[in-house]
Amino acid sequence: MNQPRLPVLALPGLSPDSLGNYLASLGLLRVLSRKWPSTRIAWRDEVLQVIGGPTSIDELLDELVRIAIERAWTAYDRRWNEEQKKGTKTKSGLPLALWQASAEERELEVFAAHAVPHARVSFNPLFGSGGNAGKRAFSNGWAKAIEALAPPPPVTKEPKKDETDKQKAAREKRDKKAIDDYNQEAPARLKKNRDELKALLLGWPIAWLVEGLAAGSWFSEATKLYNSGQSPAREGQISPWAMVLACEGLAFLAGSASRRLGARSAGAVGAFPFVTQPIAASAEKEADRLRGEIWTPTWSRPTSLAEASSLFSRGRAELRGRGALTPAAFATAIRSRGVDGGVSEFRRFTLGRTTSSNTFEPRLEARFSLATGTDVGAAVSSALERITALVDQPGFPRDGKRFVGLRGPIEAALLDVAAEPTNPEAGIALLDAVFSALDSIDRNRSFREGKVRWEPLPLEWLPSLFADEPPSVEARLALSLVSGFPEALPFAAYRFGVHWTPERGGRYDYRWGIKPSYFEHTKVAPARWVWGPGQPQRVIANVLARRLLEGPTLDSPAAAQPPGRAPVPARADDVRAWFTGDLDEAVFLSWLSRFALFDWSGVVPTEVCGLGEYGANHHRADGDLALLGLLQPLVDQRPLVIRELSADDLLADKTGARTTEAARSLVTLTRAGNFDAVFRLASSRYAMAHARLAEFDVTFAADSPDRLAAALLFTLSDRDRAVLFKRWLRPRRRPQRGAAHV
Repeated sequence: MNQPRLPVLALPGLSPDSLGNYLASLGLLRVLSRKWPSTRIAWRDEVLQVIGGPTSIDELLDELVRIAIERAWTAYDRRWNEEQKKGTKTKSGLPLALWQASAEERELEVFAAHAVPHARVSFNPLFGSGGNAGKRAFSNGWAKAIEALAPPPPVTKEPKKDETDKQKAAREKRDKKAIDDYNQEAPARLKKNRDELKALLLGWPIAWLVEGLAAGSWFSEATKLYNSGQSPAREGQISPWAMVLACEGLAFLAGSASRRLGARSAGAVGAFPFVTQPIAASAEKEADRLRGEIWTPTWSRPTSLAEASSLFSRGRAELRGRGALTPAAFATAIRSRGVDGGVSEFRRFTLGRTTSSNTFEPRLEARFSLATGTDVGAAVSSALERITALVDQPGFPRDGKRFVGLRGPIEAALLDVAAEPTNPEAGIALLDAVFSALDSIDRNRSFREGKVRWEPLPLEWLPSLFADEPPSVEARLALSLVSGFPEALPFAAYRFGVHWTPERGGRYDYRWGIKPSYFEHTKVAPARWVWGPGQPQRVIANVLARRLLEGPTLDSPAAAQPPGRAPVPARADDVRAWFTGDLDEAVFLSWLSRFALFDWSGVVPTEVCGLGEYGANHHRADGDLALLGLLQPLVDQRPLVIRELSADDLLADKTGARTTEAARSLVTLTRAGNFDAVFRLASSRYAMAHARLAEFDVTFAADSPDRLAAALLFTLSDRDRAVLFKRWLRPRRRPQRGAAHV
């Protein structure tokens, strides 16, 4: 059975990288569907495809030229303009609401794309203030483009009352000549219109451009160009075909009646399909530069007018049950939930002020592909959702009369990750922006009063930060340190001034957008927040000292690791690099802060554990490593297995050798540089476990006592711990057999 084949026309001239061309593509679908109801459009390889409509490009051109001659376009005359001015004077949305209640149905569709009246009036940022941006009146540009495509016939003069026969003859002669000239120019004008339309649709050079179409807010090439040629400025020019087709696509942005009014904490706000607030500023001079953003959907499946209208009518992304009004929330929503209706990609356009504060121009910022996600994609989506919940909560600092600048860098980095989920640089930049903002909250008393909450990020996302190259020694050491902290008090509880609530299995908190397991920046910073400026070894040693003061960390059952929970071990060579200073300490501190944002409760994924296996490992008898092997088993809670002495943990609880008090004393003596006392105390504790240490007639010392104390937080593998500790054991005497020969 033969399948029917639909005609397909490729129109590369209407590139979706231009906001105006995208509107013109929608307008083309609307216009062609009047004659060919089966018309569909789609984008394939960045090219607009018209399916099921005209059978040839000539047939398409003939239809559009006919519409231009008959001026059969959708009316765009802004009949609500006078009522809008009344509402502006009274600062009320009532005049426009009354006009909307009595307006004709054909006028409402275009009006709803421009404004939503409520207590005030919410305007669609894409159309300025109800259809104008500064002196750009879009309806005037539409009218001028229509006249350029189909000039009206000349107006004949009315005869005068006292007109003589000679004057009458002269008047009729002039009128006849004007009409003859108009009719004589008609074929050339039609051919010109047709040729220029074909050039526009097929992407050929366009020779006919018109000034003053007020299209600069949608077409970048239609804006005023400064410092060009012999004059300081040149008016922007654009094809009138592009303007009229773009205006035909305006009605798609009306949305459905049930979705035109959203809610905020400050009251109601108008909502338009795929339109969001502007991204927060990252610098003070960028504040108020952007009016808004529009995310244009494209699809690869042929879509009819009814299907496209349905898509736009419900085109408001939702996150956590609420409309996504910010770019970060919108990007998170489409990355987490996806979009039905066959949408394959979004293009993000910002509407920013450039040469004038009253006008704005579109700029393509990024593309967001909605390809089928993987496990990494699911982890990225979860991470984006948690970071969005952080910046969208009421207590997070926002820019007001005083520029704060905390939200902007996070949103910008989040959008980069949403656009390229597998880009390691984008992920690292996002983590840096988040912990920098959290540091600012910790250091500001007024910010702390907001009680900012945040949920740690999923560990499944962490391996994607090293997709291109293996982790550096700084990253491996930081991974070993952070993963070694227990679930009851993770490293983030010392890195940030937060209170940790490790509750699991609770209901979702819609007020905050996070689960019950979260960190909270309390009004008064907790005493365990010891992180601050200074030498890295001293700061980390302070963390160790404070950790030993927290009773539940070492002694209570709450500190017990869940089944399968194990830290990521560091290699001996990595720890040796810490002692010798063969690493970048600033990079090391940055990785500590990044890893502190992740959720280290529960089982650590295999992919994360594998990150610590890069590089060689040599067991050389270094002095600092040897001291670490002696002290670390007495400080942490991990077992020390020496097969020659015990089948299980050598320092088991029944021996009483490992206690919190002894660990505190060892750390205090180590930081003071009193290593003779350290060795005597360690020797006595091991003796309680029947492990006799060798006797040394030497004085112990370390180049940096704080560096040695900080290294006690690095997690070594069980094998490395055993090898390093065995060097301290008293050698066994072999029994003499047979005769001794001298």
